[in-house]
Amino acid sequence: MESTALNAPIPSAAAAGVVMNSGDYFLDLPPLEPVPSLERNLSSKLINRRVAERVKERNRWPEIAFFPGALQFLRYLCRNFRDIVTDFKVQDNLDQVFPLKEMDWKILKEPTSSLQVTWVGHASLLVQMNGFNMLTDPVFSKRCSGVQFAGPKRYRPPAFFVQDLVDNHIHVHAILISHNHYDHLDYQSIVDLSKAFPEATFIVPLGLQAWFERYVRKNLNIVQMDWFERYAPVAKIQITAIPMCHWSNRFGWDRDKSLWCGFVIKGPSKTFLFPGDTGWFEGLYELGKRFGPIDMAALPIGAYEPQVLMRASHTNPEEGVEMMNALKVKRAVPIHWGTFPLTLEPVMEPRERLVNAVKAANLDPSVFAPWL
Repeated sequence: MESTALNAPIPSAAAAGVVMNSGDYFLDLPPLEPVPSLERNLSSKLINRRVAERVKERNRWPEIAFFPGALQFLRYLCRNFRDIVTDFKVQDNLDQVFPLKEMDWKILKEPTSSLQVTWVGHASLLVQMNGFNMLTDPVFSKRCSGVQFAGPKRYRPPAFFVQDLVDNHIHVHAILISHNHYDHLDYQSIVDLSKAFPEATFIVPLGLQAWFERYVRKNLNIVQMDWFERYAPVAKIQITAIPMCHWSNRFGWDRDKSLWCGFVIKGPSKTFLFPGDTGWFEGLYELGKRFGPIDMAALPIGAYEPQVLMRASHTNPEEGVEMMNALKVKRAVPIHWGTFPLTLEPVMEPRERLVNAVKAANLDPSVFAPWL
């Protein structure tokens, strides 16, 4: 895993405060009161009502037609049960074709740019912006599962662990969680981070604060956000929660009971986008008009086969390139691949297809290059 530093022109400025869309794709819902803050206290009734409104909003999108039915999903589980619940057998030469890089702790301690991004694995990133350090969807466990004796097992270790950050005196100021799926929200990683960095702020989608308070602890610093709400953890950083084409489900009986989102992070001179999970949807063009140009984005390129099940939830490499165009991204880095065996495509296929897709789009290979 490695770091990427970026120097790019200053993006166009966006208005401060709560942003509500008036375009055709997204509903113009009234803003929640009070605005996002550590002191915000929304009733469960209000949260549930707004999440239900967002679910109905997503269900209006034409891409939702590609969401698999329960019967399709059960057939997939039955046909591929062995691959899903047992250890994944990867190619013998993985260490050669997908090597691990040692961390350059000096550059993490002293970033050379106002925006520096380190891929930890899957959707986990260390985003460093003007002295403010953020982790996205941190998963350090061996499996992304509700238990550690079954479920998708990591075939590439993380770039570092929580204790490595502590030992090297790299403070984490905020942890951004996009949704509650196990490959994005890992219980043990959250517990470890909450102990190592007790002052850190957890920034989560609407409805997810209840999980933290029930399973981690009640006195965490948590800010939960609806789509298009903004929160400034410090004066120079502004974080906006944005809609993505996805869903939430943690226990099987709680589908879409909490929100999911991506994040646009705007600093004094750079803008970074983290989408979490998403399938391709035309609303990305509207988001590009509203928030672009974006200096750097982490775009998902893996977990896409079989398409009949994954099309509405995950993007493949070709869609990742189109996503870069839609969102007006100047430089992209690939995520959501190379870590866990979540779906049926070969381990290295996303990287190979990304290289070909960038070439087919006549882009400079450096603007959306694999990490390794």
